Amino acid sequence: MPNCVIDGKTVEFKDGENLVEVAKRAGIEIPVFCYHPGLSVVAQCRMCMIEVEKMPKLQAGCATAAKEGMVVHTKSPRALKNKQAVMEFLLVNHPLDCPICDKSGECDLQDFSYKHGSAYQRHTEDRRTYVDLDMGPVIKKNMNRCIHCTRCIRFGDEIAGIREMVAVKRGNNTEITTLDGRSLETDYASNYADICPTGSLTLKDFRFHKRAWMLKKIPSVCEGCSRGCNLELHQDGNVIYRCVPRTNMEINKYWLCDEGRFNYHYTQDPDRVLEPVADGALTDWKTAIERAKQAISGKKVAILVGSDFTQEEAKAVLEMSSVLGAQSAPLHFGTRGITTAKEDGPEDGILKNKSKTSNLWGVEKLGFKPVTSLKGYDAVWIFRGGRAQLPNLNDVSTVLGFGVFTKEETAKFTTVLPGRAFTEKDGTIFNFEGREQKLKKAVEPVQTTKSVFDFLTLFSKAKSESGAA
Repeated sequence: MPNCVIDGKTVEFKDGENLVEVAKRAGIEIPVFCYHPGLSVVAQCRMCMIEVEKMPKLQAGCATAAKEGMVVHTKSPRALKNKQAVMEFLLVNHPLDCPICDKSGECDLQDFSYKHGSAYQRHTEDRRTYVDLDMGPVIKKNMNRCIHCTRCIRFGDEIAGIREMVAVKRGNNTEITTLDGRSLETDYASNYADICPTGSLTLKDFRFHKRAWMLKKIPSVCEGCSRGCNLELHQDGNVIYRCVPRTNMEINKYWLCDEGRFNYHYTQDPDRVLEPVADGALTDWKTAIERAKQAISGKKVAILVGSDFTQEEAKAVLEMSSVLGAQSAPLHFGTRGITTAKEDGPEDGILKNKSKTSNLWGVEKLGFKPVTSLKGYDAVWIFRGGRAQLPNLNDVSTVLGFGVFTKEETAKFTTVLPGRAFTEKDGTIFNFEGREQKLKKAVEPVQTTKSVFDFLTLFSKAKSESGAA
């Protein structure tokens, strides 16, 4: 492979790589604002200007491809002076509101101001000011903090596929806004907050809730659809405050759809069933299991497993189905209109897939068949991780449920046994390409809930004791 020298280090690179990426791989930071590896290069912020030997002028690192034998200086006096000048220019209008800004603690402008800025500023003019703009249900804009990097404009054009962000006016009066001030229309609006290098575009869902440095970050996988986008769950005090994309170039690259990002909210729904329920009344696990046994006694029972279950959970139910009174092999359910993996596929050409559960392909690998009709069954066991859409249950008189449900969903259930959501357990899932991925527990589950393995052990034990009696 060809080599170049950056700050005295000899670094290998691939043809076409720019100096920002080559330097990053060598552990050398070239600061950037407008550049993002997932977007086109515009080289307009000028923060990445570096000195290249045999070139008379400073070069933009993001727009300069590495060449064999190239010698680069990122910390030369000329390069450092340029960074200081750019930072002074950007801070002419930027408000000093870091203490109340949601981006504080993970803000590029804040970090580079500390590293490359000056404690003294020469301007005496008033800063420009704008009124905060509501950009729909996902994003709130604070134009006062904007540094005109245009990442948001390029994201809409190049990734989201909808040209809704534009720059109007010129020079010091330039404003980034939506066409005609309309609300954002893309289903990927939350990514605008991720790529904004300042606190100009913020998530309403996270706004003023928690400081970034207080959050514990847990890598996991999205259960919003069968793509299995990689993400991080951020929690503090056993409460999840936000979800952000985790880079995986083979699956979701740098992005995450709004549906998947905010999906975790159902795990903290006040209406979620968190204690065993029998005949509409709260009870304990022993009583609930006994009531479940009585409800299915002498009846033809079907077992339905949601394709939002992990591979380990689905396998456990499959192996214990006879103990649960099943009269046939367990069936799977998950997304209305998508009964098999063959019917799954891209929904929007970006990230979303038609199957709205994460492990459809996994349960099919275990041999589960889709539920088509429940006629002929007297009772049904529903096993669900929380995301799977409930099938039509009108043909059965007795419904028992284990997993994550709301009180409204289980109003007519004979027994409800609370399980654990994807944020509360470890496990394996397979995405639509057959890639094996791991869920990671982000928060400790409520003590009144149980894992499917504990539940099956209790049910088996209770049945054995009943048989012996």
